[in-house]
Amino acid sequence: MRVVEQFCRGKRPDQSLNEDGLVVTSDFAAVVDGVTSKSVRHLWRPSGGVVAKDLLTAVVAALPANADMRRVQRIFDGWIRREYEDLPEEDRRIVEREPWERLQANAVVYSARRHEAWLFGDCQIMVNGVQTPTVKRVDALLGELRSYAMHAIMLRDGSAQYDGDTDPSRELIKPFLRLQTMYENRRGEYGYFVFDGFTDMEYPIRVVPVQPGDEVVLASDGYPLLRGTLAESERELERLRRDDPMLIDEYRTTKGFTPDLESFDDRAYLRFIA
Repeated sequence: MRVVEQFCRGKRPDQSLNEDGLVVTSDFAAVVDGVTSKSVRHLWRPSGGVVAKDLLTAVVAALPANADMRRVQRIFDGWIRREYEDLPEEDRRIVEREPWERLQANAVVYSARRHEAWLFGDCQIMVNGVQTPTVKRVDALLGELRSYAMHAIMLRDGSAQYDGDTDPSRELIKPFLRLQTMYENRRGEYGYFVFDGFTDMEYPIRVVPVQPGDEVVLASDGYPLLRGTLAESERELERLRRDDPMLIDEYRTTKGFTPDLESFDDRAYLRFIA
């Protein structure tokens, strides 16, 4: 494959806290998105999302060249389970019964040998300008709930001002953000896939064919309006910051832009020719 452009940057000035990553080898290309922590026990440093992202990007570099989708799933999930084995016994019991305390990550992985890409969760892919939808039903629901909460606050107070991590609408939906983890790796309307060490090895994974010569974009959901080039995707991000900074109208999500952060989420973007 021939890489055309790549970019990975965290929303915070301290890039060691970036929960997104990308990796390209002779056989694979991948974007990995560590899930933003909803932890109350803080078992992982600097965060579960960073630990999961670092782990899975390192694993991609060591994947067997001919590995198929299910083998990659087993390898990824197995490495996360090994991380739990190093925890004290009480902490191991915690991650078994409290899903929000687990390491969690999504990924999109392209296999040059298999001529296909695998959507493990809600990372994004675009092939020759055609994007595969990946927004989870539960994310749409909670984005709607946060929009409802923020508009109610604005009606009550006349405005809604927040900075840093003090978004009042996100604070209101935090119990639901933790509750959504009960749907991890379950089927049904609100179920969704995520690497957490407990995945269902028969879970339906979307497979996207990729032919030699195709132009492919892999990205995290830090680009809510994905476009065919990095510059176009960044412009759409800046337009959203200008037109819908709280992300409660045009693009409803579970967190918005804040003045002290570069973006509303970490982001990774990789464009290449297969």
